Amino acid sequence: MKIVLFLLFAHAIFAQEAPPSAAPAVCATTTNNKSVILVDPKARANDWVQTFDLLRKDKPTLKITARTASGMVMNVTDISAAPGGTLLWIKILSNQGTKTQVVPVEDMMEINYSP
Repeated sequence: MKIVLFLLFAHAIFAQEAPPSAAPAVCATTTNNKSVILVDPKARANDWVQTFDLLRKDKPTLKITARTASGMVMNVTDISAAPGGTLLWIKILSNQGTKTQVVPVEDMMEINYSP
């Protein structure tokens, strides 16, 4: 009987330990009937860069606009991700030449062709 209790206790302790592997890139949890998806910032930044490249290749003559949490960014000529993946460098064509705007990945909301 003591052995059974000891095995149950040991199983409960080892079942609570997290595996030593790295954290997953995407993880879903549910709290209060709401789902939350955690996405690795590098993956999210790469998605934005690939989306820009796809739009540019699809219709190279149209201008591209990005919508961020702080407003619209017009005449986007290039989007690249910072090495850490938490920032996007957006190159903008203006009257004074090319300018660069730095936007956090979580502030990026939409990218599309200009109307």
